[in-house]
Amino acid sequence: MLTAFLKLCENWVVKMSGKLFANGQAFIFFVDFDFSNLIDKQVRKRRMGAMTAFCLPPKCCIFEKCFHGTKKQKTMQEHPHLSSLQLQEKAKIEKGSPSLDVIRPCRVGDGIIQLTPAQVLAYQNVARKAALNLSYFVPASGSGSRMFQFLVDFLKHPTPENSAQTERFFQHLPDFALFRTLPDDKRQEYQTQQWQLADFAAYLLNPTGLNYGELPKALIPFHLQEGQVLNAVQEQVLQGQQLQLAQTTFHFTIQHAFKQQFESSLLQLETITGKKSDIRYSSQDPQSDAFAFTFDGKLALHADGSPIRRPAGHGTLLKNLEAIQSEYIFVKNIDNVQHVNKQEATTNCIELLLGLQHQIRQQLRRFVETNDFDGLCAWNQDMGLFDAAQLASGPKNWIALVNRPLRVCGMVKNEGQPGGGPFFVQGPTGCTKQIVEKAQLSQVPSSARLLLQSTHFNPVMMVLSPCDLAGNPHSLADFKDPEAYFVVEKNQAGQSIRFIEQPGLWNGSMAFWNTLFIEIPSAVFSPVKTVLDLLDPAHCA
Repeated sequence: MLTAFLKLCENWVVKMSGKLFANGQAFIFFVDFDFSNLIDKQVRKRRMGAMTAFCLPPKCCIFEKCFHGTKKQKTMQEHPHLSSLQLQEKAKIEKGSPSLDVIRPCRVGDGIIQLTPAQVLAYQNVARKAALNLSYFVPASGSGSRMFQFLVDFLKHPTPENSAQTERFFQHLPDFALFRTLPDDKRQEYQTQQWQLADFAAYLLNPTGLNYGELPKALIPFHLQEGQVLNAVQEQVLQGQQLQLAQTTFHFTIQHAFKQQFESSLLQLETITGKKSDIRYSSQDPQSDAFAFTFDGKLALHADGSPIRRPAGHGTLLKNLEAIQSEYIFVKNIDNVQHVNKQEATTNCIELLLGLQHQIRQQLRRFVETNDFDGLCAWNQDMGLFDAAQLASGPKNWIALVNRPLRVCGMVKNEGQPGGGPFFVQGPTGCTKQIVEKAQLSQVPSSARLLLQSTHFNPVMMVLSPCDLAGNPHSLADFKDPEAYFVVEKNQAGQSIRFIEQPGLWNGSMAFWNTLFIEIPSAVFSPVKTVLDLLDPAHCA
């Protein structure tokens, strides 16, 4: 009877395997009881032959006392010590970062729209009068340690550059908001010159002191306003509260270990302003962390033998973004925030991008409702939202095209900032506008010429609409280019490693979004990369 049961299972597995693999799907067949010792070699050989006939990989899973998952399966394959996910990431690393077919940079009149002051005001009024709701989405998990990296480097190995930076920092220490967070004895030591540089730096950076070397940048003091010390996350909320909209909500992606400090910080802001905001948090899924490999292709391990895993970039936040399910989402970086007295240009810009996004969606809805493909083509000649080739197929597929998620991205004039910019890229769906990072351009033979011709820079200020024209949320993974990943090289604990970063959140993760680039004023871009940037005019009262 047992032999008949095993034969029945074998026939069912082979039959279902053929059906499932014919549809390009895979499966694993689990048996809760240990029959492996009862299956003779001929049966096992016949099963392997049947699997090969169905083009299945020559892989056989033997379960040892696997009763309700009490033991893991042994998989006989080329790399028995690697999981399927590890094998996929290893293959991508060996293949290298994919190259892009970059055609040319976007410029004003060719991919970037330059608006008149009257048009800017008109779009701002659209956002204000339409009583729109906006969700802020701000990645805020990044460490603030790089703000003080010059100080760490100076203590380890002084150079003319970091010596000058350290000298400037301590000369202007009372001008920084963080000076107000020092206890009285530390401020007294500084003012009376009774301090040692190394001890003072250790107090600023180490857990026994202010711990600025480990805190997220969002929680480090940025500005001083009427005697109140404000950090970056507080300033972001203050900025959003100034928008003349129906409602502004906030979503910060954070490290879960610091959630209580975020909540305490924003509760303090509520006490100061008397205003309560809708604030929510999420964290990057740890399961999205990449596996690291050594340069000879072996899985990189910690001293205890566990695999080294690294955060796989902000592209892993696509699920966090999708979970907001808001019609309009404003994305920006946590460190790009001006002093509250100098945020007018930024708030005006946000309302501009939102008003333009809203008006475009209304116009696209009218084209769909009236089935006006010719009207869409005429409108597109002025707006340039779609490449002509995307509309060349005629009225056959245009409804699906206009229903894609839409992003309206601000671009500032390039004044030597590091990072990505707007480019035309040839892809599977034709020529599209993309935000391309310099790391991606390094794979392009004509990268030097493209960078020299580039006139604008991506400050990460964009209003997204991640839903169709009826307001139904999209599955954003459907509009991602999974092949736009990066291979990253790092040194960890003395060993050189390589790992995969997911397609960037506003790069490959939005590769198949409809995209519009708008020139915005440079005043909206004042990021804080080092603590010395806080001495710039945009950060002073």
